[in-house]
Amino acid sequence: MACGNSSTASSSGDGTAQSVVKTSATNALVGKTFTSTSVDGAAIPGGGPLMLTFPEPGRVSLTAGCNRHIGPVTVDKTTLTIGELASTMMACPPPKDGADAWLADFTDQPLKWSLHGHELTLKDGPRTVVLIADTNAAGLP
Repeated sequence: MACGNSSTASSSGDGTAQSVVKTSATNALVGKTFTSTSVDGAAIPGGGPLMLTFPEPGRVSLTAGCNRHIGPVTVDKTTLTIGELASTMMACPPPKDGADAWLADFTDQPLKWSLHGHELTLKDGPRTVVLIADTNAAGLP
């Protein structure tokens, strides 16, 4: 996992280690766009794909194939928590009309995450989504 090392987790208890871990974890994602290659569990309606961009620390932009969403994100060593999202309000035709509900359900609780090379894995319990970093992507607006 590209989230810092275990030595940063054992500091004097002044909050510094937690800050270092969060910064290290965030830096592993900032400036990158990831696109889903597989979903284990409930599939994305319309096939997605799920795309996540981390344009700057503490921000995420995402889509599951219909509307685009943007909002706050907190990243720590193993958990990625997406806050309240603002979104476009397009009416998408079936079957993509269910993509936003799928995304809201997937992101309504903290996600377990791991990054191995260019492969980001997100888990919400019943679902596991594997995404690959797009080194050529300009990112989502």
